[in-house]
Amino acid sequence: MENVGKIAVIVRALYSGKSVGADYWRHVRCAMEEMGFESCKADTDVWFRSATKANGTDYYQYVLLYTDDILAIMEEPERFLREELGRRFTLKDEKSIEPPTQYLGNKVSQVTLENGVTCWSFSSSQYVQNAIKNVEDYLAKHSQDPLPKRTKSPWPSNYRPEADISNELSPEKASYFQSLIGILHWIVELGQADIAMETSALASMMMALPHEGHLKAIFLMLAFLKTKHNGVMVFDPTEAT
Repeated sequence: MENVGKIAVIVRALYSGKSVGADYWRHVRCAMEEMGFESCKADTDVWFRSATKANGTDYYQYVLLYTDDILAIMEEPERFLREELGRRFTLKDEKSIEPPTQYLGNKVSQVTLENGVTCWSFSSSQYVQNAIKNVEDYLAKHSQDPLPKRTKSPWPSNYRPEADISNELSPEKASYFQSLIGILHWIVELGQADIAMETSALASMMMALPHEGHLKAIFLMLAFLKTKHNGVMVFDPTEAT
């Protein structure tokens, strides 16, 4: 009680605080703005600034930020990360600065287009495959039927989740259902737009009181993804780290 009313000086980071996420986000924004970057209006985690290449070509440098995951798309991205960003933040590991192979669940690789231009591509395939494998392991562990082998659509044409009158899920299954909704949401974010409507319908109407039929609907969606998943998003310029 003798410290009541005194000012506390924080000498190290405090985790799990109510405002720590917002404080970190504001700190990152200030740093990016100091370096001359502007936040994209469509996605505030995408930053850009005008620059000039070594050959005199004007272009835009891009930096994608998601908490502590950073993807720099520009000439000499290693220099930017070590010098400009490194002056403002402490890097966890110098070895982490390397050409990207994965970003937020997306597989990142270089591809060459038909016109000979080399670009970087994003693919959700790896994340989708891992999600499907985890569900298949869950079904096998609980002695349930495996995912259907042939599925032409995410849902049967006559399925209406709002009219589902099957049994309510147990608390354990309801928690699992909600975790799958989160996975499906992220799969949509990664570019799998063909399940956006179905994912939104289950999430908005059934998160509070999901039924057995809703969980089976998710399994059907994953079976559909198993045979139909694709989605490669290509962007330029050609250097990224």
